[in-house]
Amino acid sequence: MNIYGKISTLIAACVALIMGAGLVTIYLKYAAEVEKTQQLKDRIAILSQQEKRSAVMQRVNEQMEEIANQERRISDEQRIEAEKQTAVAEQMRQNAEEERQNALEAEQRAVEASKVAKSERIIAEQQRAEAEYQKRVADTLSYITLARQLGDVSIKNSESGNQELAQLLAYASQLFTIRYNGDVYASPVYQSLFIASQSQQQWTPHRGAVYDLAFFFDKDNHFVTCSNYGELIKHNIKNGNLVSEVLINNSAYDFRDAHIDREKGIVYAISRTGHFFILGNGHNKVLSVNDIGVLQKMEVADKQVLLIGEQGIAQVSTENGSITRTRPFSFKSVTICRADDSPCIFDGNGRMHIVKSFDQIESKKLPFKGQVTAYASSKSSQIKAYGMSDGSIYYVNPRGQIQKLMGHRSRISKIKIINWRIYSSSYDGKVNLWLADQAKIEPMTIITTNGWILNFTFDEKKENIWCVDQKGTLTESFISVPIMRQMLKKKVKRNLTREEWNYYIGRNIPYEPFIGKEAQL
Repeated sequence: MNIYGKISTLIAACVALIMGAGLVTIYLKYAAEVEKTQQLKDRIAILSQQEKRSAVMQRVNEQMEEIANQERRISDEQRIEAEKQTAVAEQMRQNAEEERQNALEAEQRAVEASKVAKSERIIAEQQRAEAEYQKRVADTLSYITLARQLGDVSIKNSESGNQELAQLLAYASQLFTIRYNGDVYASPVYQSLFIASQSQQQWTPHRGAVYDLAFFFDKDNHFVTCSNYGELIKHNIKNGNLVSEVLINNSAYDFRDAHIDREKGIVYAISRTGHFFILGNGHNKVLSVNDIGVLQKMEVADKQVLLIGEQGIAQVSTENGSITRTRPFSFKSVTICRADDSPCIFDGNGRMHIVKSFDQIESKKLPFKGQVTAYASSKSSQIKAYGMSDGSIYYVNPRGQIQKLMGHRSRISKIKIINWRIYSSSYDGKVNLWLADQAKIEPMTIITTNGWILNFTFDEKKENIWCVDQKGTLTESFISVPIMRQMLKKKVKRNLTREEWNYYIGRNIPYEPFIGKEAQL
């Protein structure tokens, strides 16, 4: 019984344990279910909240969508309106662009029209200026032609002895030449002025032919002349009179050249007889020069004098007055002149010999035939002129071209060149002026004498020209145009009458007096 009771108790205990375990299990399951249920509730609550939130969000989204739709509709309406406005603006822009283009085209047309008008105005002004210029040219040519015609008529009246009318017409010739910028060296204009101004004076202090004249160029304008009659005379002009002082008067000598040492005040002279003279400033010496033939010319430089004869040259010291060297020529000297800064000698065989120094003589053949009797050249204008024994002149221009000039009837005795003006003297008793810068080079006689002109030179200012001839005469004449104008102005004592004006000048030219008003000469 005890065993059965223990077993029953054990069974009951086991049952109780099993039941307790089942209850625990059931409780645990219940607790798990409760927890699961609670989790589900919590999840449901969360889902409910999420659903509510989602509903709210959905409603918000719907509202937002509605707002977005409204805004889209508004935006679409605004876009459509903006497109309309853009189209309107584009249309307005196009209209404005068309108007701007039209304005630009109008402006361009206006500019072109302005240019055309300006061009036409310029053309019109040019045509007017050209017409005025052509009129001035025509007037100028007309007045310059008139001036030359008046010069010709003045010369003819002077030749016929009507000096008063000749002076009036020469004055008119100068007046129109100056006023219209004509050439005062045109032959009739210059010659009529020269003749009408009566600027020429003559003296005859020598018995023999005068071969040279040399200036001291001092304040009293002293000069020396020498003759083939052994006369060496010193002169100066006082109150229009020639005052002379005889230095040598010995017919045994034949003077051909004189030179003045301005610094020392010494006179040098040579005689064809072979004598060299040194005079003045305490000197009075005569040297006999042999072995070089008759003396023709001398060249003074520094402390020595080069004497040139027909057959050679000699060198003289000016310090002690002695001959230091002589040298014979291989030719015969005929004419002696200057080539720039050197003596040049022409022989009788068509050759030119330039004396560069005592020991150097350069020779060359001339490009023409005939005997040269005078020569000159100009560094400034680069021209040359050869005077010939037959009275012709060979002119060489700067390009080396040679032209033969005819204007003298006899041997050319001297040529001088000042710039483009060539002065020539001849045994025909004339001094001619040639304007080498003119298209046609023609002679213009400025001095006429009754003797063979053997030499001429200018004063220091080149206002006067002095000529010497074989009759022993000295001829002084003004060559300065301003001085001759002043002299002519002083000689004009009345005006042309109306009848004289109409006859010589013309009715179509307004009358004007020459005196009683400020003259333009």
